[in-house]
Amino acid sequence: MIGCALHPDNDSRETSPFKRADSAVGPLTYIDTHAHLWSVEYLDAIATLGAKDTAVARNIRATNSASDLKDRLQMMDDAGVKCQVLSATPQQPQWGDNRDAHQLAQSINDLYATLIKQYPGRFMAYGAVPLPHVDEAIKEARRAITKLNFQGIGLNTLVQNKYSLADPRFLPFFEELNRLKTVVYIHPTGCGANSRMINDYHLEWVIGAPMEDTIAVLQLLKADVPRRFPHIRFHVAHLGGVLPFLMQRIEDNYTDWNAFQSSPWETLRNFWFDTANFHKESLRCSRDTFGFAQLLLGSDFPYFQDDKYTRAVRYIQSSALDTYEQEAILITNAKRLYGL
Repeated sequence: MIGCALHPDNDSRETSPFKRADSAVGPLTYIDTHAHLWSVEYLDAIATLGAKDTAVARNIRATNSASDLKDRLQMMDDAGVKCQVLSATPQQPQWGDNRDAHQLAQSINDLYATLIKQYPGRFMAYGAVPLPHVDEAIKEARRAITKLNFQGIGLNTLVQNKYSLADPRFLPFFEELNRLKTVVYIHPTGCGANSRMINDYHLEWVIGAPMEDTIAVLQLLKADVPRRFPHIRFHVAHLGGVLPFLMQRIEDNYTDWNAFQSSPWETLRNFWFDTANFHKESLRCSRDTFGFAQLLLGSDFPYFQDDKYTRAVRYIQSSALDTYEQEAILITNAKRLYGL
């Protein structure tokens, strides 16, 4: 796979090749698994076809312009981040007819492929696919994984803000991803889970996003998707929303009320969760619930920049996790997930 030139694993707790964010010297090695990038042309195109929320992706140093890329790379350097894994979520190529959506998916994936070549070792990508158009989504997923060598496929929690990922219409798509043995990255849409309790008070990103993470995963569990497609590795944004906090309640609904076909806790111990949450106590809760080996560094760039980009690394280092756990979260777990 196209990826980062990284140091070999070092299992010693006493010595480490990893560069700390506050260190003046040393190699850049960390892998940021949750970052976004869009071209202005791409955002204009999806807006023309019906996307209503592109304003949140504009004018925030998130494009492929030379100046935006220079700023992005400097922030990565300052934080000790070697690679960002780029995705188009939540600005997915899901609008227009099947041809329009497929062409948009190809365009954003081609952009990511160009950046990977242009900046060797600095970027990887989750491919965009034109769901709800299943046939075209399968074709583009194949291209992204087998031709462009991307790390996986990025999906919104809701397709076109209305179709659950657990909708039976998407089963052939998941069958293909299972055959490809790839990663599925799940990211919220910003539609507030279509809840008036959220949206009437403009809480779409305050609480709506982590609730979407939580609900989408539970919908997949209810539909038994992870068990039916065991070769898919699921990466969920924002520490999985409130899943770690509610895990015992969720499991009790399985053991006492048959709410799921198999143990949610057992299933989710094989999921991966990025750390774009920035609360040390939440990080420790997630570590205690799912294990440190399932956690991945995530920044949610460009929504956290400059000092707050560096914070994405620093909060892990100051979280009272031991050095071995920190290093696993910052690099080793991502290497294992992506097969680097």
